[in-house]
Amino acid sequence: MSPFENMTTLNVVVGIVFILLTLLLLIPGAMASAGKLPGNKWIGLHVPAVRKNQAIWDQAHKVAGPFWLLAGVALAFGAAFSFIASGWMWLLPAVAFLAAVVAASLGGNFGARAAAAVEQAQDNTPQPEPERPAVNIDALRRAAGHADGE
Repeated sequence: MSPFENMTTLNVVVGIVFILLTLLLLIPGAMASAGKLPGNKWIGLHVPAVRKNQAIWDQAHKVAGPFWLLAGVALAFGAAFSFIASGWMWLLPAVAFLAAVVAASLGGNFGARAAAAVEQAQDNTPQPEPERPAVNIDALRRAAGHADGE
């Protein structure tokens, strides 16, 4: 008996969908973790604070990337189990999918918080004080003396 004889169409379809979702999370997750995810409008965090400048984008995605990798790994396990699942074993791909959703959500949350923290740190950077004009104290005293009639 071949190992593929017990595989149903549902197993194959769910397994392929899980593999595609795995790639959609692993590739950007790896790029984000390495700080190599280019700024774009399709993949990444869609929070206004993240899009202010490249430094905030990179830092936020370095925080979110490992969570996305974890989500991708969870989906990979879900894909592996979905090819062989039957009966109660369908709980394993379902749990893997739930774990992936939680991990991806945590990544987005922590990435957005990191962006807000970096933005606040940039806003709170002390600005150099403007130069005060030099005051000639002797000239002030002479002017005050002339005003008093001395």
